[in-house]
Amino acid sequence: MEPTLQGDIRGVLAIKPFRKLWQSMAFSSLGDWLGLLATTALAQQLAGGDYAKANFAIAGVFIFRLLPSVVLGPLAGVIADRFDRKRTMIVCDILRGVLFATIPIVGSLLWLYIATILIESLTLFWSPAKEASVPNLVPRHQLEGANQLSLLAAYGTAPIAALLFTFLAIFNSALASAISFFKSNPVDLALYINALSFIYSAVVIFGIELPRGSSEKSGQQVGILRSLWDGWKFVGKSPSIRGLVLGMLGAFVAAGAVIGLARTFVGDLGGGEAAYGILFGAVFTGLALGIAFGPKIFAQFSRKRLFGASLAMSGIMLSILALISNLVLAIFIVTILGFFAGIGWVSGFTMLGLEVEDAKRGR
Repeated sequence: MEPTLQGDIRGVLAIKPFRKLWQSMAFSSLGDWLGLLATTALAQQLAGGDYAKANFAIAGVFIFRLLPSVVLGPLAGVIADRFDRKRTMIVCDILRGVLFATIPIVGSLLWLYIATILIESLTLFWSPAKEASVPNLVPRHQLEGANQLSLLAAYGTAPIAALLFTFLAIFNSALASAISFFKSNPVDLALYINALSFIYSAVVIFGIELPRGSSEKSGQQVGILRSLWDGWKFVGKSPSIRGLVLGMLGAFVAAGAVIGLARTFVGDLGGGEAAYGILFGAVFTGLALGIAFGPKIFAQFSRKRLFGASLAMSGIMLSILALISNLVLAIFIVTILGFFAGIGWVSGFTMLGLEVEDAKRGR
């Protein structure tokens, strides 16, 4: 059995450059989730009182958040690999913060959609720069702990963002009684706080001593399309890497299917908005638990076996969920599904970090 490399999370956080990068990840992710809640709420507000228009406006936010991934997704990692990763993350964070701040200032549904596309496009460049930097900041035997923390920052901040959004809504209501501006603009405060989270993330990254990637050091100027082709060729020629990429996509699809269909599914079971919020939170609670505790609970398994088993269990739980007609049981199943999907993510990211050379990691 292949030895497992269990990372000591406290030991990883003792590494100052990684700790700073992790703080930046947490604030950027918090901003992403808070931004999703705020922009969907603003879209409903800008659509007026018409129910159909409001639903269409909210759907538009999700469509325009996904559109850049379809168009730029294959190229973003390649382009990010050609530039200094630290500068890429700083510039992307600053621009995302500025764009979020302009949304309430302009107050237009059209600009909300345009800004959403631009913000998500910047995120596509920020993410591979961050992910490719992590293995350069920690020793190999601590990489699993680093990936656990990275994924916790990405998904564990979703429930925090929901609580923060609720708190800001209550605080905004209190301010509205004294200041008329907050009465007519109930989600603007959340958007401004969100913008500040990205600016803070950029400031934190500025103070990090971040090693340059091997492609940056060599000064090679390979064409973007050639780099993209080389990356896909590398995946195609390596059965283990190909399996990892496809498997991680499977884990993402399992959790994403629940999130994307949650509102309709809850409605079919007779639930309302509160039930929708609970189901949404259950997915990310499961993800956070799987990322944080899964590798430790199943430490007796090799990382490859754990990766495969977690994907299989995610698929089984998704199949069971389709047969459930009880809301309470569905929430329980969703939590388990998220737990195994989280294990699959952290195991897959760790193996990619260990097996892919630095020059190709961002792709």
